[in-house]
Amino acid sequence: MRLSDATRSPVTRRALLGSVAGAAAGITGVAGTASADQSATATVMTQNAYLGFDVAELLGAESLSEVREVTGGFLADIEPELYAARAERIAAAVETADADVVALQEAVLLRRQRPGDYGTESSSAATDVVVDLLDLIRTALAERGLDYTVAAESVANDFELPAETDGGPADLRITDRDALLVRSDLDTADPVSGTYDAALALPIPDSDRTLTITRGYSAVDVTVGGVEVRAVSTHLESALSQYRRRQARELLDALPAEGPVVVGGDFNSAPGETTYDLLTDSLRDPYDGLQSEAGGATCCQAKDLQNDESLLDRRIDAVLYRGPVTPTAIDRVGDRPGDRTAVEVDGETVRAWPSDHAGVVGTFDLSGPPATSATPSPTARDSTATTATDGTASPAAGASGPGFSTGSALLGLVLGAGAWLRRR
Repeated sequence: MRLSDATRSPVTRRALLGSVAGAAAGITGVAGTASADQSATATVMTQNAYLGFDVAELLGAESLSEVREVTGGFLADIEPELYAARAERIAAAVETADADVVALQEAVLLRRQRPGDYGTESSSAATDVVVDLLDLIRTALAERGLDYTVAAESVANDFELPAETDGGPADLRITDRDALLVRSDLDTADPVSGTYDAALALPIPDSDRTLTITRGYSAVDVTVGGVEVRAVSTHLESALSQYRRRQARELLDALPAEGPVVVGGDFNSAPGETTYDLLTDSLRDPYDGLQSEAGGATCCQAKDLQNDESLLDRRIDAVLYRGPVTPTAIDRVGDRPGDRTAVEVDGETVRAWPSDHAGVVGTFDLSGPPATSATPSPTARDSTATTATDGTASPAAGASGPGFSTGSALLGLVLGAGAWLRRR
């Protein structure tokens, strides 16, 4: 049974697997319960929760006034009710998966300041919260009787942009976070968060400010069934392969050399692409053995999330692992039309996907023998960047979807041209 089908049933994924595999699989039946003979089995879900609009629209702006106009459109289109409804569907998937750990990317915090003071000598940061997607997800989980703790959190981006609105000048502050939610009955230790040194910088026209697109990770040790596993959430660059590969190397350097490790992330690289192959030289992908015939695409729906049929066509989100870890199940969530939410916005019922990305859920036996070395994909390429004849990176087809993904992808498309780059 698919996870997306299971969202309409009170039976959790872990209970279902337990009824099939029984004690041999070591899978508990209900979140928050355990038996004396329970083996160390962890369920990890990764989900890019989606910023909610397309930062790439800013890249066509050739003046500060155009930046204000585009950002004003972002503010006007932010519907807190829709974010809350999407958070509820993500929480529903977490409940059905019975996840021990949830790795979130683009768990955005949107804040506003009105009147805006961007670029003035008295400029101060916006503090009026419009949407806190991380808090909405935790609230939706709590309403389902589920208690998760933010065990680790990193701020990948925190920047402010000027906006022109019907109510006058305003500022929009966008704070992008990677986070790890862990069941509150599980012990955690050694939380770490950080950003990668490899980052893109984009000067804002008609100003002395720069928009820097950074990526980050968060990590924590989680004890499941008496076994400690290092859990990680990360989001890698989408636009240029050399940045993405550098970030992947930084990520691998940050992982412990020994013991169980599970990394959930939006890697912006699919099987057969260079960054994915770099990662899977060290880490393993459960799809190799459990879903070898499945496409498993996770990206990307339309930027407004209101497409009727799924547009997912690339598998760039994954739960990777290494060490004494044996995967027992892998599947997607939020990838079928029935997973959409219905919410009333301005008197109209809107049906929207939970995110522009599908989530991925993996279940792992932590008590088995060490996994064998990873096998690289047969063909190494990277669909989001190629190498030009002069040795510089030039973008190619296959860039990721909206949010920070497309924003950075289209940033790659305009490298070397356009008003956003003339001041570099």
